Amino acid sequence: MPATFLSEDVVRSLITMGDAIEVTERAFAHIDNGHGEIIPRRRVRTDMVMLHSLAGADRQLGQLGWKLYTTTRDGAKFLVGLYDGHQGDLIGLLEADYLGQLRTGAASGVASKYLANPQARTLGVIGTGLQARTQVWAIEEACTLDRILVFGRNAERRAEFARQLSEDLDMEVLPAESADAVAEQADILVTATTSKTPVFDGKLLKEGVHINAVGSNFLRKSELDIETFRVADLVVCDSREQCRLEAGDFVEPIQQGLLSWDDIPELGEVVNGRAQRENADQITIFKSVGLGLQDVALGMVALERARETGQGQPLPF
Repeated sequence: MPATFLSEDVVRSLITMGDAIEVTERAFAHIDNGHGEIIPRRRVRTDMVMLHSLAGADRQLGQLGWKLYTTTRDGAKFLVGLYDGHQGDLIGLLEADYLGQLRTGAASGVASKYLANPQARTLGVIGTGLQARTQVWAIEEACTLDRILVFGRNAERRAEFARQLSEDLDMEVLPAESADAVAEQADILVTATTSKTPVFDGKLLKEGVHINAVGSNFLRKSELDIETFRVADLVVCDSREQCRLEAGDFVEPIQQGLLSWDDIPELGEVVNGRAQRENADQITIFKSVGLGLQDVALGMVALERARETGQGQPLPF
């Protein structure tokens, strides 16, 4: 059977945030129990373009594949390749911008499901881009929320972002005047920015807050300040191996002895019950850099549905 190509529009029509949360939770559980495997992101570049590559496999499900994307000053272009886990044939090639947004949000949804205080009702979001939007979708799907506060530096964009989210979710979404105002009120806090430096004052955090930090995947960038790690009781990551290469948020707290790699469980350990929030007052952090197995798992859902509904284009190989 020839491989199937799925365009961005087709992929968007085939997968939901609910799908992303379901397969993301399973993927992290399989990584922890030894059935899942990743190759951390690697980067090469010319003077004008950077190529990013990452991969993953799930032996229990017979799935494997890769994600490749290029970034330039004008934006990014994403592809996911999927293989038959028994024969080794390429079975799918997907445009994967929306897919990547969903799977990144889904990791925070899963983390918030397990790590947020069950009484958390206010979500705070710092950042107003596409990744921030799907963070909110995922956490709203995984948790019970009463209101959402959002902050971005551009006031007009901030207001439009709040309006769009309110329409998406049919609930109250309010623009805030500062990142610190969001951090002061949030029971669950998301940072999804391109900032190279911390975006809020950790001294302002509420007791019991859960933080999802997703914006930085370079060692020279950190959205969280050192005070946030001083008050944190539990710090979780998606992959210690990949975070050693990319989690700039961890650099200073590890250098200062506030954090040790041996004390950072992975999200799969949380899903499988081997690490957990112990009481309502604990402050918890989930640091996400994004894993290739997430893309593969969600891509397989899109490919299976495309085959069932006769969508996609056959490739000549």
